[in-house]
Formats: sequence, structure tokens, C-alpha cells
Amino acid sequence: MQLRRSFRTAGATLLALAAAQVSFGKTLYVATNGSDNNSGSLSQPFATLAEAQAAASPGDTVYIRGGTYNNVSVAATDANYQYALDFSKSNISYLAYPGDSRPVFNFSNISPASLRVCGAEVTGSNDTFEGFDFTGITAGTEKQCDNWRISGSGNTLNQIVNHDDQANGVYLLSHASNNLIKNCDSYNLVGIQGISAGNTDGFGCHSAGSGNVFYGDRAWGDSDDGYDCINNAGGGVVFNNCWAYDNGRLDGNKNGFKIGGFGDSGGAFPNPPSVNTVIFCLSADNGANGFYANHQPGQAANWYNNTAYNDHGDFNMLEAIDTTPANSSVPGTREVMHNNLAYVGTAITNLNETGNMVSDNSFTLPVTVNAADFQSLDASQMTLPRQADGSLPDITFMHLVPGSDLVDAGQNVGLPFQGLAPDLGAFELPEPSAAAGISMMFAAMAMRRRRKKG
Repeated sequence: MQLRRSFRTAGATLLALAAAQVSFGKTLYVATNGSDNNSGSLSQPFATLAEAQAAASPGDTVYIRGGTYNNVSVAATDANYQYALDFSKSNISYLAYPGDSRPVFNFSNISPASLRVCGAEVTGSNDTFEGFDFTGITAGTEKQCDNWRISGSGNTLNQIVNHDDQANGVYLLSHASNNLIKNCDSYNLVGIQGISAGNTDGFGCHSAGSGNVFYGDRAWGDSDDGYDCINNAGGGVVFNNCWAYDNGRLDGNKNGFKIGGFGDSGGAFPNPPSVNTVIFCLSADNGANGFYANHQPGQAANWYNNTAYNDHGDFNMLEAIDTTPANSSVPGTREVMHNNLAYVGTAITNLNETGNMVSDNSFTLPVTVNAADFQSLDASQMTLPRQADGSLPDITFMHLVPGSDLVDAGQNVGLPFQGLAPDLGAFELPEPSAAAGISMMFAAMAMRRRRKKG
């Protein structure tokens, strides 16, 4: 009996080891001096990500060597788009090679003459993309182009940068679910006046899926909105520790965070619509609203511990009764707002609520907000280089000073805080540890799960 148990135990161990070995997969490499006729090894790298994906299988890792990748070919097309990169396989990691300069993919050679341009289409699931840049997309006369279009689920974008072109940064669509967009930047994305400028956002979630999270991202200098989730018909989106600065160029909408909305044409919308979560976010110097409910036919979000500075309107809670033109613009009565902070500009507009749902904000408390409350009012700090691990830069902008009456002035909403009670705004005094920052992300995800179950 003991011998049989030993054999069974040994057999189970061997099977586990074999499974672990398989899960490691193979490693492939791409380099600017490579060739697609190579084997894809470190010494004989491929030249293109398209060839690496063709050779990759679930569980594999593709390392991308540093340098600029020009003359990218079109990998796939559909009725509207031409895709430079088409990631259709699942469970593959595409990572910048450690120690190299950042890889940069320049798509300027792809003409928008007949179809919209997209840098990468992701229809696969559980893929990871980390540590490289997209740039150079031109929109021409097309209404919209995109750096990333993601319809798969369970994918992670980490430390991805989209910059200096005429396309949306990251665009989630279809039934995209449970994607994590973490520590990514989208900046200087400016469309064409009268054509695509009003459709060029830093980040957008327009999906019938659920569970999508934006964490530690930044959007600045984009022609439309920093973050946009109009027509997001699935579960609520989480925006956690995200920054929006100086968005709004040409005829773009110019909001920092545009959260919610389904238009005013009288069309269908989910009933009830999804409720988003916006926590520990920072908005400054945007051409329109910092935080905007955008005619949501219901509650747009739970708004906790956000800071707005010098936006055209800091918090605008405009809701809708439905999507008909007559009922699509009413002051909000369903928003939940706690521990938010606004300074310079109109603090709050289109809010028809009082009481427990909108308590303990700088615009609902008997506090005085002035420049002396803050360590710095230099909003340009929001564009400083990230830390070595990809996390947001250490800044002093809109951080409270000791002794401010905004310290410990908030209420406990189930998120981590320091001191006797939460401070108002996006930043706690003293600063929480890195571990506390991670716990903030998981706390937000837990809040979303509890709300979904309820």
C-alpha cells in the first residue's frame, strides 16, 4: 500500500514537472538587424513581430531588441482598417529586451489613402505587451485611426507608450473583457481638424465586455479626450491612479476623463447602464471638463479621491434621463462622490444632489482651498519621466502640505489611507508605500466585483 502511494506521488510529481516545463515555452527574438529567414534565436533574430507571432505558440515569449522599426508592412485588413500588427494568438508575451533601449515601432510608411491605419489589432487573449513605443500613424481623410485596437480578453499592456501621431492610443472594443492597461502613456495624439481631431483620445473603452482596468496611465496633449468610455455597454470600467493633462486640440472634446454616455439620438442603451469607478485620479489644465459624467442615462461612476486643477470645469456631473434629445442633458442626481478635491476653475457643475451620496468633497465641506494647501501648482510635473519600474513619477503637484485642513477631511470608503481619515484628493499625506499602492489597485478591483454581484 505504501509502495503504491509512493509510485502515485512520484508519478504526479513527474507530470507536474512536465507540465511546468511545457508552460515555460520557447523564447524568440526580434531585432532591427534581424531577418525573417532566421530561426528567431538570440543570435539569429527575426526582423518583424509578424514573423515572431507566426512562429510563436501559447506559452512562448518574444523579446524585442531595442531600436526603431521602420517600414512596417500591413499584416491584415478588414472593411475599414489595415493592421500593421495582427496579434490573433493567445497566451504569448511580447516584451522589450532587458537592458536595451526602448523598441519603437514607426508606422508612418503606411498610407491612410484607402483604409484606416491601426498599429496593432489584438484579438487574442491573455497576451502580455510590455516596454515599447508606437508612433507615426497618419490619419489623412479617415475619421479615426488607432495605435491599439483590443477586442480580446485578459490581455495586459504594461509600460506601452503611444505618442506623436494622429491615432487613438488604446481602444478597447467589441467584447473586450478583463484587460489591464497599466503604466501606459498616450501623448501628443492629435487628429486632423474637422476630420479626426474629435476622435483621437489617449485611452478609450467602448466594449460590451466587463472587468477592464486602467491603472497608472497618463494622457496628455491629445486632441480629443484623455480617457473616454462613451458607449461602454458592458460592466463598469475602473480608472485608478490615472492622470490627464492639457488635453484638447483643434475641434476635439477636450475632457480629461469622459466617463459614460450613449449619445442623444434616442438609440438603445443598457438599462441600467454600467457604473464605472474613478479613484485616485488627477486631472489638470484640460480644455473642457476634468471629470465628466457625459450625459450618462444613470449613474456614471463612483468618484472617490480624485483631484482636479484648472480645468474648464473641474467636475461636471451632467446626466440624462434617456438618450432622446429632450432628456439627454439634466443635472446629475445619481452620482456618488466622496473625498474629491477641486482647485482653480469651476469646482462642480450640473450636480443636483446633496446628502450622503455626495459628501466630504472640497466643494461640499466647509473648507477653504487655496494655494497654501499644496506643495506645488506646477502641472507640467505630470509629464516627467516615469520611475525605473514604470510607475508614475514622484511629483509634488497638488500634494497637500502638513497642516492643511484638507488632510484627514474625508470619509472611509473602503480604500487604503494614512492617518485618522482619508485626505481629500488623489494623494495621501504621508505618501503610502508601494505595497499600499498595489493594495489600492486590488481594492478597486474588489469593489467592482462586489458591485457586479450586487
